[in-house]
Amino acid sequence: MLKEFSIILSIYFLGELLQKTFSLPVPGNVIGMLLLFFGLYAGIIKLEMIGKVSDFLLDNLAFFFLPAGVSLITCFALLEGKWTEILEISVLSTVIILAVTGLTVQLVKKFLGRKTEGAESREESESKVVPGTISSIKTQASELKVEQVN
Repeated sequence: MLKEFSIILSIYFLGELLQKTFSLPVPGNVIGMLLLFFGLYAGIIKLEMIGKVSDFLLDNLAFFFLPAGVSLITCFALLEGKWTEILEISVLSTVIILAVTGLTVQLVKKFLGRKTEGAESREESESKVVPGTISSIKTQASELKVEQVN
């Protein structure tokens, strides 16, 4: 588990290093997440290499929001009188996130649907039963069993 955690931390550190070195406008942790994504996608990093630590971090995700909540409470005086703006921004960003997530899911489903349709048609053409083969005999036997039951 220590090895898994060191992989995640080193990717995070690499993201921070890239952000500081090139003065990128994107936070280092986001760059690290992108590096992790592309590493997983390319197969450089296997899911088994970070699976246990990832599950642990996701299971305890709420714990990581505590510091942000506490710091928000300490800045309560700054937020006074701006609750309508905060509420408007929160509602607007939630609607945008829901729309983008829904569209992304639809696009992925459509993309994966095309992939699986091509795979199914190949499987159907490969699995055609040729008379006199073992698979045709098995198919006939299963059809007879169904007829006998009915």
